[in-house]
Amino acid sequence: MARSRFKATIKKIHQWLGLGTGLLVFLISISGAMYTFKDEIYKAVYEEDMHVAEPAGSRLPLDSLMTIVQADLGSEYPLNYVNAYKEPDRAWRFKAYKYNPEKVSYFSWCEYDFVVYANPFNGEIQKKINHKYEFFQLVKMFHWSFWLRTDIGQPIVGWTVVLFVLCLISGVIWWWPRRNKFSKRQFTIRWRGVSMVIFRDWHVVTGIYSFPVVLLLALTGMVWSFKWFMALVYMVANLSTQPPATAEKIAAVSGDQMTQVYETIYQNARSYHPDAYNIFIYQLNKKDNTVAAYVKNRGEVYYDSALETYDTSTGTRLSKKSFEELNNGEKVVSMNYDIHTGAVLGIWGKIIVFIGALMAAGLPVTGFVVWLKRFRLKRKYS
Repeated sequence: MARSRFKATIKKIHQWLGLGTGLLVFLISISGAMYTFKDEIYKAVYEEDMHVAEPAGSRLPLDSLMTIVQADLGSEYPLNYVNAYKEPDRAWRFKAYKYNPEKVSYFSWCEYDFVVYANPFNGEIQKKINHKYEFFQLVKMFHWSFWLRTDIGQPIVGWTVVLFVLCLISGVIWWWPRRNKFSKRQFTIRWRGVSMVIFRDWHVVTGIYSFPVVLLLALTGMVWSFKWFMALVYMVANLSTQPPATAEKIAAVSGDQMTQVYETIYQNARSYHPDAYNIFIYQLNKKDNTVAAYVKNRGEVYYDSALETYDTSTGTRLSKKSFEELNNGEKVVSMNYDIHTGAVLGIWGKIIVFIGALMAAGLPVTGFVVWLKRFRLKRKYS
């Protein structure tokens, strides 16, 4: 009797959580599925713009390239970062953006966002993209914060996902048989049944099969939404509450002011990481005479990387911290994006995430259809 009451309570919780969050869960899930193969599609669309003809001469200094790109953009759009690639046939990627923290919607919060691809050998501008309205950027920002400013929209996304996790767990509890006696019927869709049976089976079976993947996607998404959850993941992975160690500081070397500041910094960073896929130099507008360099060792994942700072007066490295130097908690947090997108397992991981996201998007749809059909039947025979 107590078990029946418990199951009835779980059923009510599951239904009301599903009805209350269904639309938002669908939007989060479908936008996540759309973003899964962003890198592959982006490279296919901009293949020619992202590559240059076989270089015939030497590469231009980075400072000269920045001057050319800045002139093309205009002084009202100061550069924020540059992506410099190891492959000689890659165009280098420059970006200028500005956010207004007082605005609410994404379209007013992001005042401008431009991406420029330039030939590093002759400075030719190969492509200028208004990245603010680029398709996958719009998909990402919708998935991230429903096109609202991050501090407003991301908590909405985050708490929706929290409720969705509770809905998932309550669904599994509701589905779980007495005395663990599973049957084939619990894992199959009866396609020859009436429509309500088909939708109910579809909802239950896809929910059970996708549960591990969808739960992982939800939890990794929560890492960005809540600092307390990120701290919890860090503590569990590290088995400690000890905070991360600060980046190793390196004694500054005195020297004359450089004439090619960023080229020297890039050459120094490249000398430390000769095989790195790309070196991402950013925080170009800081006023403390330093810039940051994010070194991405492999093109397909972000976690295999290093973060360094450089002195813009001498070009010397001031601090460094690589993935190998992180503790277990930091490593798990740094891998969060690659786990969330499936990139950590390569193309097959992305396929799994894509299917999982589509199944997650289908759960509120099939659940609502089943609820609506039952509601109409009750009204008809009441």
